Amino acid sequence: MSKTAKILHLETSTEICSIAISASQQIVGEATEMSGFAHSAKGTLMIQECLQQAGLHVSDLDAVSISEGPGSYTGLRVGFAMAKGLCFAHDLALICIPTLQALAYGALKENKDAIITPMLDARRMEVYAESFDANMQSVSSLEALVLDENSVAERYYKNERNIFIGDGAHKISDWLRPEKDEILGTLCHASYQMDMAAEMYLKKEFRDIAYSRPLYLKPPNITVSKKKLLP
Repeated sequence: MSKTAKILHLETSTEICSIAISASQQIVGEATEMSGFAHSAKGTLMIQECLQQAGLHVSDLDAVSISEGPGSYTGLRVGFAMAKGLCFAHDLALICIPTLQALAYGALKENKDAIITPMLDARRMEVYAESFDANMQSVSSLEALVLDENSVAERYYKNERNIFIGDGAHKISDWLRPEKDEILGTLCHASYQMDMAAEMYLKKEFRDIAYSRPLYLKPPNITVSKKKLLP
């Protein structure tokens, strides 16, 4: 396969809706909506905007990469629905990118001397977290982690330097070590999928369109109505 693959990248795992298109491993179109869970309302329009920027039609694409989770239950479902619809309709390959790995890639380019830990909000003091070294190798398992003094010390104080990123990183602020730990404002963005998606495309690491599903990591928080139901 050629390295000139044209890939549409979708990032909907948090309240940010981010779309990008890469060709020859360069970003040729991108659009981001920060207003909060605009995925279903604006996602399709943003894809069209990116195609126009790139001077492409959907039929010109080779694959769609999707941020597979963990993250927002609703956001992930919307993202997968868009990705599957495009792949089915236009015979495109589907590539699934681990959300936290893509987010870590966004910060590692400028921070090679630290362990990078993406954290996504998972309600209360819980985050979805995983840590990566300078070679993008995972050095701590992906999990839904409840942050407290003990869990932070056990998991992160063994590292000489930590950088925390993502929309849940602020939750660890009370336990940062001076001059050793830092929170950066790096958030999820579709363009961070580019290099991983290109490599997976070359290796033909595609997912079955019909059976692929998001990585939720834990069940959604569904509130049951307290109203009395009719018999």
